[in-house]
Parts: sequence; C-alpha cells; structure tokens
Amino acid sequence: MDVVLKQVGPDPINWSLTDRLGRTLGAIEKSAKPATFKILAQPGTALDGIKVEHLSLDAVMTAIATRMAGACSLDSQA
Repeated sequence: MDVVLKQVGPDPINWSLTDRLGRTLGAIEKSAKPATFKILAQPGTALDGIKVEHLSLDAVMTAIATRMAGACSLDSQA
C-alpha cells in the first residue's frame, strides 16, 4: 500500500500520513533533542507497531515503505 506524507504547517517538523485513498495512518514529527524523527502510528493501522524513532526523514520513509510493501512519497502539492 502506498503512503503519502503531507507537511503540516509552514515548518518541516510535522507531517501527516495517509494512504492513496486519504485514510489516516498517523503522523511524523521531528524532535528537537535528540534530533530524530518519530512515527506516530494510528492505532489499528498497518503501521501500528512500527519502529518509532529514526535518524532522518529518508529513514522514516524507507521504514514505512518496507512495512507497507509499497511506496512512501512526499505530497507533491506541499
């Protein structure tokens, strides 16, 4: 299943996670200390139980794509 990350707000610190049909899968947030990205999976979705902390947004996207057996991309309209 493909997942789309959409930036929430003007600063690149929060993203929403949806599938191609617009169903919510969770969110991603950038932490200040330590500088990590966290996947906040929506309970009951296929992302529930995924590793939470990653060192980069790219690592987050790779983990999501692997878990979902599909593509993980940034919203091109963001």
